[in-house]
Amino acid sequence: MGGRRRQRRQTFADLVKAVEREAEGEGVPARRDEAVPAGPGPGRRRDGTMVDPRGRVHEQVRETVSASRALAAAASGALVVRDPCGCGGGCGFRRPDAEEVAALVRSGPPRVRNDKRHVGNVSEWHAADGSVLLLAEEAVHWGESLA
Repeated sequence: MGGRRRQRRQTFADLVKAVEREAEGEGVPARRDEAVPAGPGPGRRRDGTMVDPRGRVHEQVRETVSASRALAAAASGALVVRDPCGCGGGCGFRRPDAEEVAALVRSGPPRVRNDKRHVGNVSEWHAADGSVLLLAEEAVHWGESLA
């Protein structure tokens, strides 16, 4: 027969050893958010902050905001950031431009879906200069650009 060898699958014991090594500082980070680079540029950082395209560092002030609060913040000029799959930015964020945010505001409040298969959320983040960022994660439908 062809001599092809099956690649060995990682066992549960292998996973436990990897986690133990990581806890001792020897391994690759086990959590996705720890694998996010801390360098310059927009996105989520290891320390839990978000950096916008202008380089402003935002800290989360509200884990969840109501649809009406999200609408009011967007109407007041908040930057809106979309995490379409809810992975924390691992596959990238979408940032609607000012024109798209204005269209979101005209469309009314966002609809956040939470059921067995979908978990949506809108959180609020503030920078030291007072700027506001809204992070819409996964099952959030808002106007046509965040559908």
